[in-house]
Amino acid sequence: MRIAMIAYTPYEMDARVKRAAEALAERGHQIDVFAVSQEGVRLASNTRFLRIYRIRMRKQRAAVTRYAFEYGGFFAWAFAVVSIFQLRRRYQVVYVHNMPNFLVFAGLIPKMAGAKIVLDVHDPAVELLACIRGRELPWWLRRMATVEERISMSFADALVTVNEPMRQRLMAVSRSPVAVVMNLPDPTAFSPDRASREREGFQWLVYSGTIAHRNGLDLVVRALAVLADDFPQLRFRIIGEGPALESVLRLAEEVDVADRIDCRGLVPYREIPASISDAAAGISAQREDAFGALVFSVKVAEYVAIGLPVICSGTATMRYYFDDDEMLFFEPGNTEDLVRVIRDILTDPSAAEKRALNSQTKLGKLGWSAQKQALTEAVERLVGPAGLHPQDEPKPVSPDS
Repeated sequence: MRIAMIAYTPYEMDARVKRAAEALAERGHQIDVFAVSQEGVRLASNTRFLRIYRIRMRKQRAAVTRYAFEYGGFFAWAFAVVSIFQLRRRYQVVYVHNMPNFLVFAGLIPKMAGAKIVLDVHDPAVELLACIRGRELPWWLRRMATVEERISMSFADALVTVNEPMRQRLMAVSRSPVAVVMNLPDPTAFSPDRASREREGFQWLVYSGTIAHRNGLDLVVRALAVLADDFPQLRFRIIGEGPALESVLRLAEEVDVADRIDCRGLVPYREIPASISDAAAGISAQREDAFGALVFSVKVAEYVAIGLPVICSGTATMRYYFDDDEMLFFEPGNTEDLVRVIRDILTDPSAAEKRALNSQTKLGKLGWSAQKQALTEAVERLVGPAGLHPQDEPKPVSPDS
C-alpha cells in the first residue's frame, strides 16, 4: 500500500510522526513523508519503504497570525507536491498529522482518485489556540477554529488521536471512527537498561519537551528558588526549545537561581535517556486549562519508561491513566504544592522509587506494541483486504521488551 504522510514538523524531532511512519513501513507499506526541514537537525535517511521530502521553513510560532502564515505556506507546498506525486505514486491513503487540521485538504487530488484520508489529531484546535493566546478566543476566532476543525474532520475517512479523553472529545463532534494511539516511548530507546543510575553530586530535576507557558517551567523555577536554601545541591535541567525559553531564563535571573539551571537545547530522540537518567525525578508542570486537561504528557511516559520517579501536574488526563501510588501529583498551577512534592521526593527517595516501579508496571500494561497494532489496523481497515498487497498482510507484532 502506498501512503502519503503529511506533517508540519521536522520529521526527526517529532516522535509521534516518526514512529507512525516507521510502524507502517515495517508492515511493508511504501511511505512518502512530507515534512519540514529545520536548521541544525540531522536529517534521517531514506529506506526501502520510507522516503522523506522536506521544505525548509523557519518555525517561529510567536502569534496566531504567524501560525496562519506558516501553516498556509506549508499547506500550499504539500498540496502541490502530493498532487504531482499522485500521478505516479497512486496513493491509497493520505495520513495527515495536525496541527493544522486543514492539511487534510492537501490530499484532495488523491481522495478524488479514491484514496482514503486519515487525520491524526495530536492537539484540539480551539483549546490549543486559546492556550497559546493565554486567554479566551474572541468569538469570531473561536467560531473559525471550530468550523475549520469540523470541516476537516468531515473530509477525513478516519481519525486517530492520542488518548481516551481526546477520543471522547472528538466523538462528540465527528461521525468518523476514532482510534486511540497513545504517545508512548519506544521501548528500544526508553527502557531501564538504557538508563544510568549515577546520581552522585547534584540533585537534578529534569524536563524534556517544548518550552512554552502552558508547560509550567516558570513554576519549577519559582519552586527551585523556595527550596534553594534547604537543598543546596538541587538543580534543574531543561532539554528542548520553545517560545518561553527566554522568559524562563529571565525569571531564573530574577529569583537568583540562574546558576542552578542547565539548558541543553534540542536533543535527538534516542539520546534523551542518557540526558535525563541521572535525575532524582522527571517533572511535568502542565497547566490545566481546557487544553491542558486533555494532554497526556509523553515526557512523563519517557521518565517512567527509564525508571525515573515522576512529579506531575494533576491534570484530568494524567489522573485518568495514573494513580497517587504511581507518581507524585501536585495541584496544577500551584507553586506551593509543587514545592511540597519536590521536598517529598528529595527527602523520601525510597517512596519515590516505589512509585517509579508502580508507574512502570502501569506503562507496561499500555504497551507500545498494542499502540502500534491499533495504528496499523486503523489504516489498513480503510482499504480492506482487496486493497492490500501480499507484503501488507497482517504480521504478528513483537511484544515490548
